[in-house]
Amino acid sequence: MVASNRSRVATFGVGDEVSYTFGSGIVYGEIVRLLEGGAAVEIKFEDGRKEIKKSRDGALHLVRRASGRSEAEELQQDRSRLRDLTISEVIRSEKRRGR
Repeated sequence: MVASNRSRVATFGVGDEVSYTFGSGIVYGEIVRLLEGGAAVEIKFEDGRKEIKKSRDGALHLVRRASGRSEAEELQQDRSRLRDLTISEVIRSEKRRGR
């Protein structure tokens, strides 16, 4: 099995909306309870059933926090503005060169 470079940074909280991938498709639900200090979560799926899954399960994905932030927004929160300034500087230098 090949190791993934993707680090698992998502920690789940009560009220977070999640998706879970089964062999038959994707189902959506909401975290209703944290177990074992967050190592496992209880999910109430759209169809009403509840299941307990490990937080580190690769099939479990954060859709939206209870606060309304998405997983993509959380991943980008650590980005510094320096990257944007560096890109702007390169664009300006390319414009000066006439490219």
